[in-house]
Amino acid sequence: MTTFVGRQEEVDDVCARLQQTRLLTLTGAGGVGKSRLAIEVATSVQTRYRNGVWVVELAGLTEPLVVAHSVARVLNVPEQVGRALPTVLAEQLREADMLLLLDSCEHLLEPVAELAHLLLTTCGNLRVLTTSRERLGIPGEALWPVSGLSTPPEVAPEASVTSFDAVRLFLDRAAAVDPGFQLTNSNTAGVAAICRRLDGLPLAIELAAGRINSLGVEQIKRRLEDRFHLLALESRDPLPHHRTLRKAVDWSYGLLGEPERALFERLAVFTGTFTLEAVEAIIAAREGKVILGELLSKLVDKSLVTVTSVDGPWRYRLLETLRAYGLDRLHRRGVIASLSAQHAAYFLGLAEQAWEQFRGPHQTVWLNRLEAEHDDLRAALEWLLTASDVDGAVRLAGALASFWELHGHYTEGRVWLERALEADSDASASERVRALNGLALLAVIQGDVHRARRACSQAASLARRGGDLHGLAYALNYVGFSALLIGDTEGAVDTLGEALDTAVKSGDPWVEGYSHIFLATVEFARGAFARASIHSKTASELLREVGEPKSIAWAALSLGATAWGLGDISDALACTGEALRRFRGLNARWGLAEVFQITGLLTGADGRWEQAAALFGASEKVREESGVAVISFLKEWRAAAIAEGRATIGPQHFDAACEHGRQWSLDAAVLAAAEELGVPGPQSPCPRPVSSVGDGPAPAPEQATLRREGEYWVLTHRDQALHLKHTVGLGYLSRLLKEPGREFLALDLATTGTAGRHTGTPVTPVGAESLHFGPGDAGAILDDQAKTAYRRRLQELAEELDEAQQHNDTGRSERVRAEADAITEQLAGAVGLGGRDRKAASDSERARLNVTKALKSAVKRIAKQEPVLGQHLERSIRTGTYCCYAPDPTTRIAWRW
Repeated sequence: MTTFVGRQEEVDDVCARLQQTRLLTLTGAGGVGKSRLAIEVATSVQTRYRNGVWVVELAGLTEPLVVAHSVARVLNVPEQVGRALPTVLAEQLREADMLLLLDSCEHLLEPVAELAHLLLTTCGNLRVLTTSRERLGIPGEALWPVSGLSTPPEVAPEASVTSFDAVRLFLDRAAAVDPGFQLTNSNTAGVAAICRRLDGLPLAIELAAGRINSLGVEQIKRRLEDRFHLLALESRDPLPHHRTLRKAVDWSYGLLGEPERALFERLAVFTGTFTLEAVEAIIAAREGKVILGELLSKLVDKSLVTVTSVDGPWRYRLLETLRAYGLDRLHRRGVIASLSAQHAAYFLGLAEQAWEQFRGPHQTVWLNRLEAEHDDLRAALEWLLTASDVDGAVRLAGALASFWELHGHYTEGRVWLERALEADSDASASERVRALNGLALLAVIQGDVHRARRACSQAASLARRGGDLHGLAYALNYVGFSALLIGDTEGAVDTLGEALDTAVKSGDPWVEGYSHIFLATVEFARGAFARASIHSKTASELLREVGEPKSIAWAALSLGATAWGLGDISDALACTGEALRRFRGLNARWGLAEVFQITGLLTGADGRWEQAAALFGASEKVREESGVAVISFLKEWRAAAIAEGRATIGPQHFDAACEHGRQWSLDAAVLAAAEELGVPGPQSPCPRPVSSVGDGPAPAPEQATLRREGEYWVLTHRDQALHLKHTVGLGYLSRLLKEPGREFLALDLATTGTAGRHTGTPVTPVGAESLHFGPGDAGAILDDQAKTAYRRRLQELAEELDEAQQHNDTGRSERVRAEADAITEQLAGAVGLGGRDRKAASDSERARLNVTKALKSAVKRIAKQEPVLGQHLERSIRTGTYCCYAPDPTTRIAWRW
């Protein structure tokens, strides 16, 4: 038996789920590791059951009638003449306290379901765990979808790669055939890519790792295009369908009906995730009226298609291994070309629809839709170019230019646009104008001014000949902006003036508003902020009428820069804050880089040079990662600010702060900018998965650790390490993080260190930090400090109650009310003999105040250096008489120890 690698958390979760249900089915694709997980679970829980755990392998059976016989044979239950064996089994197991594991049930669903139902209804202490590529479908069945092992993202730091289970499994199995194999700088990225492309499927990873003694990592990675041939080396697994990758998929395919097989094969035309709408448009267009939704649901039930639910229509996908299998069959049938043409036509239509809706209030919706469809849009572009449908390729690339710009796909967008435009110069003039203008936009962002000038000049010529006023005004804006970037200010003014006149004639407020933004930019370069203000305000009025978030964001940033130049810092903060919120909502990296820079200027103007330096560093990082150039006059503003900052706090101090900002993630930089601007931190724009069906859990949360080393606590997150001087607050925080959801009594945290769960103990009356006791005294005297503490705590409870009610947290509301009632009661009875204010002994209240203060101080220290973790902890740490770490689901962090 090979070692069991990874999934320990999942083993624990399945064990816990087995305590809550009597029939649990592990479902998932072939080779995903259902059987091995089930065996590990069975091993872990064997001491729970008086009559043990029994495993019945069903993969080798082909005859439904022998299912009961196989179970009886394993359990040593003899047959009885004249009686049905299932009835005998039910009678023999009536009082049994055991777990029965039925492995590989998908080909015998009906007899297994019948037997399981009989046994569970007859035997009250019996629990059944099954593995199957499809549910049994009987009452009381709970499902546990098993997905592939965790794999590194494409941009994972090399040092973190071994924290992913798929990589650990590859290393374990590779070492079994080549004991000297280990990760190096040259093969780490290759191993991560192999695991990723194999969808984290344990069977596929084991087979790939088994080739490491004859093929290198890069050879294995390259040959995954033909993975079924590469991974054809048979393992010695006793189950035939676990011996090669193709046999594993053949097994699942063989269990499908003909309509299901046809749909499964055709779904392979999708490169990424897809919607039912897309399936109906592409496949139903070829097949006529069919009930595709029902067939698709059957493929989901059989674990051949996975479903992910997000904030919108459900999306489906095929694992890459299953897609490769489907494509192979499509090629053999000779239908891949016609299906790909239909696929390209659908996505061209989708992109055109997005283009029409893009310049309006629903821009964010369409941005998210195009991002979700990006893989298939790429496939459609490639098909159109390969099939020499160049007009279609120019149309599609031109329609996607604004999407590429906003989501930072600058280089990729330029490559597609260049390829499409170079393929054929005879595409329709209006489509070429749009594509050339898109190319100019992306080239300007990346600082390739000369290519931008050529593209927009060509677009202007075509637009003039075709009478396309909108296209001409857009092109002239970039001709003028390019002139400004190369230092030809007068030429820029003339061209932008013509662009504005043309925009007015076109009657399009969107392009007219942008003309004013470009004219404001010229005035910025001249230092004429008053004139820039006029253009910025006009642009804002026009573009707000249109309602497009991106253009409103640029207008707001233009107003912010204008206000900064005029010395109106309050207005500058407000306008730049709006720009931050809107750009973050669009995930517009270019815009965010400029916001960070303007925020740095504003922060420096207020004398907070450390924060300003960090924001300049964050802006640089975003530019470098995205390939965004710095506009010349912004470079001058930044250089002047840096010189002043270095002179004020010293070069070494300033540069260290700048480097700190460069280490921030984008989320951390956004939160830091929001804090400096005095606005709420914008939410991440990416739709958050809310549930998954057939695809295992949602994407893994980010990893973080907190451990003590001597007099310091080391906090790691996103490959960064912070060293924090020890405080009791960090010690309390560590205790809470180790047991999410557990309520610790503050008094226990502060004294004995033995924390107990909340068991309904009466709320300890609240008192003060300063309490004075004397011999035989009736209680503590409430001095002025104590009275202030009472009032402050009552206000805190009122705010906490409002927050709990907003989130419909009834449990928290009741606890808050109980504590508030106790305080009120104490206050009413706190006046003792002689008119002195008194209070009952209050060790627990003193602990509550001290622990709360220490925890909040610790979280504040972390937030100052790691805003993302700080925001998570601020939302997750609950303080009071009882303290708890209740992980916030919107800022997903997993703490490791």
